[in-house]
Amino acid sequence: MPNSSVLISRETVSPSRDKQFRERGYFLLEKCFSREEMDELKTYIEPFVEAKEKDLEAKGLKNQGISRANQISFTEHLAEKSPEIMNFVKHEVFQDLCLKLIGPEVSLYWDQAVYKRPENPKDFPWHQDNGYTPIEPENYLTCWIALEDATIENGCIWVMPETHKQGTVEHRDTPIGKQCYFGNDKGVPVPLRQGGMAVFSSLTFHKSGPNLTRDKIRKGYIVQFCHAQAVHQITRQPLNRTVVFRQRKTEAG
Repeated sequence: MPNSSVLISRETVSPSRDKQFRERGYFLLEKCFSREEMDELKTYIEPFVEAKEKDLEAKGLKNQGISRANQISFTEHLAEKSPEIMNFVKHEVFQDLCLKLIGPEVSLYWDQAVYKRPENPKDFPWHQDNGYTPIEPENYLTCWIALEDATIENGCIWVMPETHKQGTVEHRDTPIGKQCYFGNDKGVPVPLRQGGMAVFSSLTFHKSGPNLTRDKIRKGYIVQFCHAQAVHQITRQPLNRTVVFRQRKTEAG
């Protein structure tokens, strides 16, 4: 990956963003990575995305989990398959976020590319990330990175501020994914330019809108980080995910 000198912005967790994260459940880094970094990252991601789509088509599947052929694909665990993607996941931007917002020892919990194809008129429903596989501590970190511009028209994410204060809530299975909210609150859209990033709690309600364009695939890469000692909420078994960041210990005196 390109070195950190090509970063558009070195800002990460300022006091105001830390406050917004604690109080509202999310914040934005609107100019986090350069166009060159995103274009290079796509070259590593897209062979896996294409293989996922071909697998869906070859099996004649309309749905595979929450992926839907020719509509939306979730391509998981890319960092463990690609040293270049793992190198991106260990970027100092994520290190700063994690050590400030999670704690002194942090694991890579999950990563996935999510591509929403054009003329896909369906939302991805309101949910919490911890509503899919609940873990403890339940408040982990989701970083949603725009590989290309994410707009309201092509299906950017939406968040519902302050919902992270409710803890993990009940989710119901629907034909298009788990859903935790069925009310009338429309939430707040989070459009991002290429290289921008939304950072939110695993407890924050969020969804993505429909892609109503004719020719624009909405391309996002999601990286999630958790406490290194996190356990499955039900089985109480350790997750044993790869530790990616540790706080350096300073010598006393």
